[in-house]
Amino acid sequence: MGTYKPGVFGPFNGRVGDVVAARWKDLNVVKNRPAKSTKPATLTQKDQRARFGLGTTFAGKAADMIAIGFRGMAGNVTPTNIVAKQLLKDCITGTYPDYVLDYPNISLSKDGNLDLGTKLAVQVLAEQTVQVSWVMDTKPGKLTDATDEVYILLYNSDKHRVIKSGAGLVRGDSPVTMYVPGSFIGDQVHCWLFFASVKNKEVSPTAYLGVVTILA
Repeated sequence: MGTYKPGVFGPFNGRVGDVVAARWKDLNVVKNRPAKSTKPATLTQKDQRARFGLGTTFAGKAADMIAIGFRGMAGNVTPTNIVAKQLLKDCITGTYPDYVLDYPNISLSKDGNLDLGTKLAVQVLAEQTVQVSWVMDTKPGKLTDATDEVYILLYNSDKHRVIKSGAGLVRGDSPVTMYVPGSFIGDQVHCWLFFASVKNKEVSPTAYLGVVTILA
């Protein structure tokens, strides 16, 4: 590492060719760009990369719903990073290289005060459709409203693809029918659901409704 005197255009930061310039302790410094390692990854590194890739890929696919489910969270950590961290800690099972997600333990929302309701269910219908249903609990003390928005996520664990419910669905719309691509026929699809209030920032916990196999 060496130092340099800025020219007429002043100091610069970043890489130019094989040289990297930066500011360090009030000095303008340059150093050679680090060479890429030619050493093969260790088993521990491969293990960590596989777990990290599985968790962050799923969280990224559900990022827009996660942003609703964890809205109002304080701090500099994004909602997607919160879920990715949770996945890496609690929701990956198996041994390298055969890791899988622990689907029932995945949460797309914080444990909020909204009530989930009763008789939550998912069933597969003919012609590539999935039906999700629930019953709103109107007993005293239950925090529910027919205008609460509902968020449904379908995840094809065979093809690692997601289908999300459309905008504007509310608690009073049960049952909801969702169509999936023809390429999903024969595949297993997992289903999650949560509610979010349109009147405040309250959300419900996430309900894992189970897994269905798509029919033709």
